Order: sequence, then C-alpha cells, then structure tokens
Amino acid sequence: MASTVVAVGLTIAAAGFAGCYVLQAMKHMEPQVKQVFQSLPKSAFSGGYYRCGFEPKMTKWEGT
Repeated sequence: MASTVVAVGLTIAAAGFAGCYVLQAMKHMEPQVKQVFQSLPKSAFSGGYYRCGFEPKMTKWEGT
C-alpha cells in the first residue's frame, strides 16, 4: 500500500517537472512559430470555405 502511494507521488512529481519543462521550451520556440505562421500563404487558412452566406434554396454546389 505504501509503495503504491510513493509510486503515485513520484509519477505526479515527474509529470509536474515534465510540464514545467514543456512550458519553458514553448516560450523559447514562440518567435520561430510566429515566423512560420507569417510565412505561410493566407490562402492556406481560408481557401475552401464559402464566405458569402447561403442561397435561399440549396444549390448543388452548397450541398457538396
């Protein structure tokens, strides 16, 4: 019973340290991630969506 509690405690501590490490790594990577997103073309995020609303009666194009 006591060994289970110790194992659970060590697992929670390890998860906490890993989470802290990941958060610090993400802070250092933020400028690179922003640069990658800025270099992507705008059409990569807005290419295939119908932006003008819907027709009063559904057309064949809207149904697909």
